[in-house]
Amino acid sequence: MRKTLDGRPALETRRRLEQLIENQVRERWSPSAEWLRIGRALEVLEHIGSPEARQVLQALAEGAPGAMLTREAKAALERLARHSTAAP
Repeated sequence: MRKTLDGRPALETRRRLEQLIENQVRERWSPSAEWLRIGRALEVLEHIGSPEARQVLQALAEGAPGAMLTREAKAALERLARHSTAAP
């Protein structure tokens, strides 16, 4: 979105993009109840760590690039990978 803004889009496009960016920033600092539920579900999947839980995390990690859910699922998978290589 920021790259598009750098390209000097039409005024209406610019306003909508700025609003989307503002919503993302607000969500990051003051997460909604929905995002809290999603975040907790990701934590549970990570804690379970079963092959099925990893499959769900992998599917979520293949979502829209840059989306918060995609990033968080990738981070959970990375932590799982670190834990599995560190385990005896």
